[in-house]
Amino acid sequence: MKDPNVDVIYICPYTLTKEVEKYYMKILELVEIENPGSRFHVIVPENYVKFPGHLSLTQALLYSPHAMKRIEELVREKQAYIVPGKSGDYDVKLSIQLGVPILCGEPDKINVFSTKSGAKRIF
Repeated sequence: MKDPNVDVIYICPYTLTKEVEKYYMKILELVEIENPGSRFHVIVPENYVKFPGHLSLTQALLYSPHAMKRIEELVREKQAYIVPGKSGDYDVKLSIQLGVPILCGEPDKINVFSTKSGAKRIF
């Protein structure tokens, strides 16, 4: 993120408190990130609390038009990509809807090889 052309969009299931936001900004300032306030964006899907608890954050994001629009505005005319923690089918759908590539393997293979027995099969 030291590159001035790099922005980070963090999708969070809840609104961060002012103290936590200040904490993140202070960390970014300490590692000499220029203008972190305009380059680090936290987006909360507005419909996340309206859905059942078993719904993933990505699913809630797909059903939150205001959050999706904000992401589309932030990535418009920029090179962007999605970095999921553990990818699934909904992450792929999000990638397609935003028109942004996703950095991960195929969800079916990731689910198999992210387990202990799957890792043993690799080795």
